[in-house]
Amino acid sequence: MVVPRFGPEVVGGAEALARALAHRATGPDIAVEVATTCAIDHQTWENVLPEGQARDGDVVVHRFPVSAGDTRRQVRLAGRLARGGRLSYLEELELLATSVWSRRLQRFVQERADGYDLVVCTPYLFGVPFWAAQAAPARTALIPCLHDEPQAHLRVVRSLIGQVRGCLFNSAGERRLAERLYGPQRGGVVGMGFDPPAAPARAGFAARHGLGTYILYAGRIEEAKRVDVLAAHVARYRRERRSDLSLALIGRGPWRPRVRDAEAVRRIGFVDEKEKRSAYAEAAALVNPSALESLSIVLLEAWLEGTPAIVSSDSDVLAEHVASSGGGLAFADYPGFAAALDTILGDPGAARAMGEAGRAYVGERYSWSAVGARFRDTVGALAAAG
Repeated sequence: MVVPRFGPEVVGGAEALARALAHRATGPDIAVEVATTCAIDHQTWENVLPEGQARDGDVVVHRFPVSAGDTRRQVRLAGRLARGGRLSYLEELELLATSVWSRRLQRFVQERADGYDLVVCTPYLFGVPFWAAQAAPARTALIPCLHDEPQAHLRVVRSLIGQVRGCLFNSAGERRLAERLYGPQRGGVVGMGFDPPAAPARAGFAARHGLGTYILYAGRIEEAKRVDVLAAHVARYRRERRSDLSLALIGRGPWRPRVRDAEAVRRIGFVDEKEKRSAYAEAAALVNPSALESLSIVLLEAWLEGTPAIVSSDSDVLAEHVASSGGGLAFADYPGFAAALDTILGDPGAARAMGEAGRAYVGERYSWSAVGARFRDTVGALAAAG
């Protein structure tokens, strides 16, 4: 596996997915080694962890330092793309060339790829996995973690996905997006597995953090995840309903609320797993406003605690999760958000039923036994295809 960051210290959906699959989905017949960088933070990409070979449980990890790059050029190109600008093909290559990369990691993959049955790279968006996949595309599979965003429409990405042996998708919605953008895809839908809680979550999250009734956002706290939109919606709901509802944020990120929205928002910061479960369990709802999701680990974790969800209908993946499970409601704008909140806060019986439906959905589709079987079948078929 090639992933930009790897380890228990790392916060990020694709990274958590890669680590979970490496440890839990392989079975006795598949051995996994990981090539990654020495970085922990996806904003600074500072080399923090020691270079060299280490172990993460049974997984061998090869760490390499991040190489210096032209970050100013990267920011300019990415900014132009985000504003709807078009890049030339050479500029598309430059965008990926100025993304995070490691010269030594690239050399490792080039020299060692033939010694592995399959090289699995994730996610598609960063330079490390993109260029590693270019080293041996016929031996490579992608876990793309694909979103309908400007980068997904780049010609260099279309070319890459056309060259690799196949893809491991996180959801049926992600696979449909890939096929809409790039045509028929080899591989399969795998996802990530979850264990049912062994005991009820610890009580007292609201009391420990000075909260009353709250809805919860968990993950990267940044505008790319539309946290700013969510905060504005909650602040408006409080004003219009004369409510003391709060938005609790757990995770890390640079976003800060506007002054007019600040009273509605409580930044809790990073919490350990026990406190995260407590936060899920006591929340009136888990809210995911992002349009950029290929799975949504936090949604599935919240459902394991029996908590209903409110999600953005702009994400086909999230909308499909709630439609298939009955575990929540989707919104497209503020009126839809307010209506979903009115239902969940005003009808506790309906809210409990949604939470239980979500829990059953995770148990059926995203248990480790189900995900492990899909992973082994997909990886086995792709390895045999070579």
